[in-house]
Amino acid sequence: MKYVKLTINVTTLLVLTGCMSAQMVSAPNSESAYAPVNESSRPGIVKYLNDGAGYVRKQRRDDAYKQMHEACSGPYRIDAEGSNVEGGIVMSSGSGTFWAQSNYWYIQFSCI
Repeated sequence: MKYVKLTINVTTLLVLTGCMSAQMVSAPNSESAYAPVNESSRPGIVKYLNDGAGYVRKQRRDDAYKQMHEACSGPYRIDAEGSNVEGGIVMSSGSGTFWAQSNYWYIQFSCI
């Protein structure tokens, strides 16, 4: 029974991790009537979960590229990128509790 419970927890974690895509943290242009005058010169930021299988991480990065392209209505350039640890998940089994942290990859970009 303990093995089944652990298997369900791990499977749930993998499914949730695999389904997540890139997330726009800050768009380079909100097109708000109340935005500051310098908003168009500010960079955008997108992030994605950088954990899991290589092909899953590649899909997330491709999704980030797509979101940056859409946010800029075309060409963009990557100004900086790097990782950051954010939260995580607690998994419990019969023998104890395990903590798995979430590693996110951030990309700062500018429209051309």
